[in-house]
Amino acid sequence: MKVSAYDLNKIAEKLNLSIKDLNKAFSRKILREDEYKEIKTLLFKKEFKGIEKGTVIFLNDNLDVVRGYPKTYRAITLYPTIKKHFIDKVVIEEKLNGYNIRIVKIDGEVYALTRSGYICPFTTKKVKKFLNLEILDDYSEYMLCGEMIGINNPYTPYYYKEVDRGFENLGFYIFDIKERETNKSLPIKERINLCEKYNLPYVKPLAVVDKDEAHIHVREIIEKLNKEGREGVVLKDPDMAVSPIKYTTHYTQCEDLKSAFTFFFDLGMDFLFSRVVREGFMSYEFKETLEERKNRAKDLGEAILLPMVETINKVASGERVSEDFELIFDSEEDFDEFLDFMRKMKMVITIKNIEKIDTEEGVKIKAVIGKIYNKTNDKIISYLNGTLWE
Repeated sequence: MKVSAYDLNKIAEKLNLSIKDLNKAFSRKILREDEYKEIKTLLFKKEFKGIEKGTVIFLNDNLDVVRGYPKTYRAITLYPTIKKHFIDKVVIEEKLNGYNIRIVKIDGEVYALTRSGYICPFTTKKVKKFLNLEILDDYSEYMLCGEMIGINNPYTPYYYKEVDRGFENLGFYIFDIKERETNKSLPIKERINLCEKYNLPYVKPLAVVDKDEAHIHVREIIEKLNKEGREGVVLKDPDMAVSPIKYTTHYTQCEDLKSAFTFFFDLGMDFLFSRVVREGFMSYEFKETLEERKNRAKDLGEAILLPMVETINKVASGERVSEDFELIFDSEEDFDEFLDFMRKMKMVITIKNIEKIDTEEGVKIKAVIGKIYNKTNDKIISYLNGTLWE
């Protein structure tokens, strides 16, 4: 794939970059080429000069740009963080446990982009099937930003009763609508009005509160969500005049650690420190008793040690451990296309089971795909065979 000098000038102008900066991004492999069904794109693998990671340029006549979804920063303490960050009112929304996607319509075709900027064939087909996307005919300059949730998803499987379709647990909720070339968000009321007009599922506000008392309300909501095994909250300005911030539950911190320490040589270190720090500040701010703090510590210890030992036992017995996803496809062609996509993402996968199931919509392919974490498997074998720790 080659981009003409004219296109480079136009791309640089659209992104407010110099040609020198653009060439630097290419040379550092920050800006890379990609292709989906002969649709050629450029994508930013990292943040660069104010351009968000996951930003995509479609190499069509218009050189359409889809900006990457900005990072959402985390509150470690609720007070005084919320009071310092927000202007007046605070909208509290639930943070859903899934994967972030952006839905756009380019040259008459709908695409679902992952956080990293890849067009995911699985997600693209699902959003076309699940959603009424007439909104993108009327507002082609927008992108629908949201969370794909449910147990039958290929990135973050977690059961939600809200999206249970009987044979498939999967669904999408919009939490932001942005101008795709500027990344400017619509005010929350305007976003909700559009979602209701086009009958689109969206994340509904749990509360709208004054910033001075918001920390009290957030704690009450967090404690309720924690008991329900939910992820947390995202706090937003009603006009989206300042960036949102997030805060997650004790339950989520522990579940993240359980997942990470199932594949501890691959994920453990990246997950450990930040989550333990969050727990420490939460325990402090919630003014826990010594007994409550000990219970929190016990939860953390179990989240780390129990999955680790279970993984060691499995590998010791000859099993190659994997992170398994059960996915539903409308055809064998869709299944094969997604496997090609995963291999393109350099994921080491194994097909554990395939079956055909009859549904009211016709015959579906149900497949269990295992993602292999080689480092964890190989290192455990090595240490079980007597290798010394370096």
